[in-house]
Amino acid sequence: MTQKGKNTIRTIRLDTPPIQRNIYTREGHAIPEYLKTVYNRRYFRPFYSKLFDNEWIARFGSFFMDGRMTKMVTNEIAQGDMVLQLGIASGLFERKIAEKLDSKGEYHIEDISQQKIELIKTRIAPWVNLSVKERDFTRSNDERYDVVIGYFVLHELPDERKRAALKRAVSALKPGGKMVFIDYAQPKRFHPLKYQIKMFNRLFEPFAESLWYNEIKDFAPKTDNLVWNKKTFFGNMYQCVIAQRR
Repeated sequence: MTQKGKNTIRTIRLDTPPIQRNIYTREGHAIPEYLKTVYNRRYFRPFYSKLFDNEWIARFGSFFMDGRMTKMVTNEIAQGDMVLQLGIASGLFERKIAEKLDSKGEYHIEDISQQKIELIKTRIAPWVNLSVKERDFTRSNDERYDVVIGYFVLHELPDERKRAALKRAVSALKPGGKMVFIDYAQPKRFHPLKYQIKMFNRLFEPFAESLWYNEIKDFAPKTDNLVWNKKTFFGNMYQCVIAQRR
């Protein structure tokens, strides 16, 4: 649409991105001890948090598979969905989810690291109405969602907290809703990176190897109300697990 003045013509854009209502709340949950001992630098120190949040670190750390894995998640989301994400990812992941929703849905993200939350506030603007909660995402509340996402979060949790996270995800689903988990799996026997990854995990990711020997669905509550589907790729190093509520 244009407006003509005496000597000027001014164009008014009607397709500008919607204004983001950036809602931040803090519930004051205690930080689990394993985070303080294993992930203190990565989650709670500004320099390291910003370093690991870098897009190129995310690409290199995933052997440049991050685009494919992100697409697997966005394929399960429709505009207008209510989406819950357990934990903050890195790189461009949240922006891609926000672009898919295009401000027609709601995007709720929960993480207990205030430092990571501060980083994501600027990274995700201005796409959607965003609710960021500083909280222990294993704790249930009354909100229900069409999609619950866990993007490389389970491998950072001890097994008892993996179970708590799956319990929360199941309880948060609307009828017909789905959970989407992207994470590590056990590489094939002759995968050229298998033993390097195994050594790295034992040094820096002590809870990741559990996903080599256990299925993600084994950490979920036993129920007949979920239909499970699993894909592996990159020589079985990664897995995408989707569970839909009947």
